[in-house]
Amino acid sequence: MARVYIARLSHENFSLAYSEFNSIMIAEGIEHKVEFKLDEFVLFRSSTIGIDVLLKRAALIIELGKLVDIVEYDDKDLLIKLMKDSIDRDEICIAIDSVRGFGKNIAEELIKIVHPKNICTRRKIDEGFRVLKLSLVANVAFIYWLIYRRRQKMYIDREPQHRPCYRPGTMKPLLAKTFVNLSRVSILRRETVLDPFCGVGGFAIEACLMGLEAICSDIDEHMVRGAQVNIARYGCCESVDAIQMDAALEAIANLRVDGIATDPPYNIQSAPRGAKSLTDLLISFIDEASNALRNGRYMVFATPIHIGRSIENALSESGFKIIEKHLDMVHGSLTRAIYVVKKI
Repeated sequence: MARVYIARLSHENFSLAYSEFNSIMIAEGIEHKVEFKLDEFVLFRSSTIGIDVLLKRAALIIELGKLVDIVEYDDKDLLIKLMKDSIDRDEICIAIDSVRGFGKNIAEELIKIVHPKNICTRRKIDEGFRVLKLSLVANVAFIYWLIYRRRQKMYIDREPQHRPCYRPGTMKPLLAKTFVNLSRVSILRRETVLDPFCGVGGFAIEACLMGLEAICSDIDEHMVRGAQVNIARYGCCESVDAIQMDAALEAIANLRVDGIATDPPYNIQSAPRGAKSLTDLLISFIDEASNALRNGRYMVFATPIHIGRSIENALSESGFKIIEKHLDMVHGSLTRAIYVVKKI
């Protein structure tokens, strides 16, 4: 039976986080129903299989919990009753969160009412205490049993600077994992995703660790060697093929993959030698990618927004339909468009 769960998504790019959530559920064919969204929270019905898949795959879910109740947060008596009724043994603690300042005064009052021994600490959480979470946002308090909270240490050893082979400008693991998820490949069917601008293998590593097969290619021999070293470091040699290949040549068209997730160069200086322009390189890549990707499947990639019109024309001419377009500000002088496209 489907139960009601609550997901707190990254508010830094909510549209991207919500798209990742939906893409995972669609990729695995898991029935779910979104009841409603409020601020960065999503309430949804799903089976336990759906929750297991989200736990294994999602990058931009900050918290995941089993919903207890939704209460207007100025109803302090009801909030106190719910908290007291839930603390029925020593291995339970309460965490109260004023989301970006919502209900801050109420949160402070509730913390004073709760006995200090019942307040969650990092030590209690690490020791396995069951956490009852109260998140105050807008004019309500979401009350839920915490199943998962993302912590930075889960990704720290995969940060680019901590890999054996480092390349400046490499995408961080959280966003790389998100790109793979947006390509809607299935871990339950152990499908194959391609990254044809793989650099030192960040996307392939994230794909492998969530249970996918991956093909990792780059035109630069040194990058491929670096990718092979990194892939070995994370125990992914059996799941990932790292090969030297030009993403803009016909060789890529000989592959048949279930999804493409990649991060092409952002400017002509970082493009492969011989490329006339970044736009020409990406147009050639899109044309060859349409041959490698199975019909009805998805490709995810990012480009600078100033070449968007040329890219969108190339997508249409190569048989792709734009499903989503997200904006991502890398720094003050570079904003990218993240495209999710479907091969028709």
